[in-house]
Amino acid sequence: LENVSYAYEDGGTDVLADFSYDFTPGSCTAILGETGAGKTTLVRMILALIHPRKGRAVVYNNDGEAHELSALTRCNFVYVPQGNTLLSGTIRENLKLGRLSATDGEMHEALHKACADFVFDLPDGLGTFCSEDGGGLSEGQAQRIAIARALLREGSIMLLDEATSSLDPETEQRLLRNLLESSGKTIIFVTHRLAVVDYCDRVLKM
Repeated sequence: LENVSYAYEDGGTDVLADFSYDFTPGSCTAILGETGAGKTTLVRMILALIHPRKGRAVVYNNDGEAHELSALTRCNFVYVPQGNTLLSGTIRENLKLGRLSATDGEMHEALHKACADFVFDLPDGLGTFCSEDGGGLSEGQAQRIAIARALLREGSIMLLDEATSSLDPETEQRLLRNLLESSGKTIIFVTHRLAVVDYCDRVLKM
């Protein structure tokens, strides 16, 4: 992000003003800030749902080639929003929304990284049915399955927007350790929990 500014209304107050930041490849950045500080605006800009009124927002590759953020660059991102995002169906069907070709072995690996090993103890395992919004599962269980689904996607930049808000601190820390040790992705972690900072190598305070 290079000197970007954004306001939701013409002539309104800038939510982001001459804001610059580089989420370097392989880094894990915690984004902290009070409500209204611009965290949601930043997430929307990264996903190209909104565009800078001034400045530029780009994604770049290992050769230094930069491309303006747009709907076409969204495939580089793995986005896990806050709340429950499971659909009616089995856990296997929900995970396959991350990658249709995923094998049961790959799904088991993703679930393990996401601290969702509880799935292996369910009577029907991956075939366990849940209703819309993860009915039949706790909020924390649903969040971990959503993170496992995201790990099956191929995007190299993982954007977690308060995606662990229903997890207890110990599980959240184990999950973060797993992500940092084995994902190989650039991680952007929007959170209000200061404990997360200990597991990130960079902190952005909005």
